[in-house]
Amino acid sequence: MGRCLATLLVWFLGIAMVIPFVWMLSTSFKGMNEVFTFPIEWLPTRPTLKGYTALLFGKVPYFTYFLNSVKVSLIAVIGTFFSCTMAGYAYAKVNFVGRDKLFLMKLAATMLPGMVTILPTYIIYSKLGLLNTHASLWLGYFFGGTFGVFLMRQAFLSIPDSLIESARLDGAGHFRIYWSIAMPNVKSSTSTLLFMYFLWSWNDYEKPLMYLWTPKLFTLPMAVKSFSDDQSQNYPAIMAANVLMLLPIMIAFVTCQKFFVESLVGSGVKG
Repeated sequence: MGRCLATLLVWFLGIAMVIPFVWMLSTSFKGMNEVFTFPIEWLPTRPTLKGYTALLFGKVPYFTYFLNSVKVSLIAVIGTFFSCTMAGYAYAKVNFVGRDKLFLMKLAATMLPGMVTILPTYIIYSKLGLLNTHASLWLGYFFGGTFGVFLMRQAFLSIPDSLIESARLDGAGHFRIYWSIAMPNVKSSTSTLLFMYFLWSWNDYEKPLMYLWTPKLFTLPMAVKSFSDDQSQNYPAIMAANVLMLLPIMIAFVTCQKFFVESLVGSGVKG
């Protein structure tokens, strides 16, 4: 009985979370007069692409913003992959002086509220000449976020030390062990890492708002805001902008879903 109730609760919460997205997708194909009809028409009676046309061929250069977001997110994810996995491996499997203390200092830095570091970061970027450039958006991700390093360290700790020692006896160096032995054993954690940082960089609104002021450098979150201001009453077009912004995230999630499940199953087995 308890299991049935838990299943029903999960289904209810899942449906409740999906309904807003379904309404957004449906609205993006509606005309202006159909948006606020009651009861809600989940399937448009007269579907139209006017919202997408206004988005893609209007005043706001949507394709430019889209390419900017792709560029920033791709660089951020590539940097995150190498910096977090290599640092995580070093903290987990390389014995060096002060390793654990250094890691604790890195974790302690996460206790600082984000508002505390905004002004110092802005001043540093200003001194480096990075304001109004895309580098100010991806630089913070490129050199390894604390969450990513912690995630990968925990993943590498699950690899038996005997496996690492065997590789060392065969003459493999740290980089060969990291790339050929350790990385293939933490695919699920790596997928989670890449998806989370892609999600954060793709949806980041605060950094472009602070560091960019040239419109041609704006990313999609700024594009949706600019488009919403320009088309303040065109709700189908605004919903179309949100749908297209969410589409890459959904594709990334579906691609990595298999590894998420493997990570959860693995965690359950270890527990």
